[in-house]
Amino acid sequence: MKKFLITMLGLLVILSCGQKPKSSSYDDDEEDEEEVREELKLKTYKFSETDGMAHVDISVEYPVKGETKLVDAIRTHIANHVELESDEVELSDGQGVIDYYGKNLMNEMRSLASDYEGDDYVTEVYHNWTFTKLCETDEFVTFMGETELYEGGIHGVGYQAGITFFQKDGKQFTSDMLRNTDGSDFQKLLREGLRQYFEVETDEQLSEELITVEDVNHIPMPSADPYITKEGIQFIYQPYEISYYAAGLPTVTIPLGKMQPFLTKKAKELLEGDEDEDDDDDE
Repeated sequence: MKKFLITMLGLLVILSCGQKPKSSSYDDDEEDEEEVREELKLKTYKFSETDGMAHVDISVEYPVKGETKLVDAIRTHIANHVELESDEVELSDGQGVIDYYGKNLMNEMRSLASDYEGDDYVTEVYHNWTFTKLCETDEFVTFMGETELYEGGIHGVGYQAGITFFQKDGKQFTSDMLRNTDGSDFQKLLREGLRQYFEVETDEQLSEELITVEDVNHIPMPSADPYITKEGIQFIYQPYEISYYAAGLPTVTIPLGKMQPFLTKKAKELLEGDEDEDDDDDE
């Protein structure tokens, strides 16, 4: 069972990207003007193919216009996910990027399907992926990546990961922008959120649900980076990461107000749209 859990967790590859923004400066005699950013425009590109037992289905909301740093960051994240070779397809060619990934996945699925020819139990192998915008504000834009994968066996595997990019510079929000998550105050919030998800009232009951957690007072962070929504910062655990497969994707949402003590200075600045970033020291 332990080996299987490790294998499932290994499927999740969440890649980060982004550049450090330059500091802004203003002349004393000039009035500060509100920065006008180019609106992010997305276009949906798809790939769908079936060949016998093999199937691939992809749908991606791809950036086609917007602030250069933000567009580049999102495109780079997608390119990293699809393992795009730099000399294969230009990042500006959204359909080309998706076709590249789809064709490679089809080759993998065809190879797998050949192993199950004549098998009465496995009738199809598939790899599906969607990447869609979850929410957007003046400070950030968040996407949700969802994968469904079946390569034979008892059941398929589904996993999700939210990815937040800051509008200002395209920097991605990651667990590195959190602090003191091992402390009792944050652990309390995490337990409260998981009790709500599992619909239990006590920590003892929660402990029965968390099959891979030895101490309910020390719950590990998810392997996937946290992401930001309009409701707060969300933490999502993959199947088998802390609980049974049937438990789905245990998710905790903590309002931004309650998350303030656990955010680095940089995260607070980006969330507030603060232009003064000369001091990069985080507490």
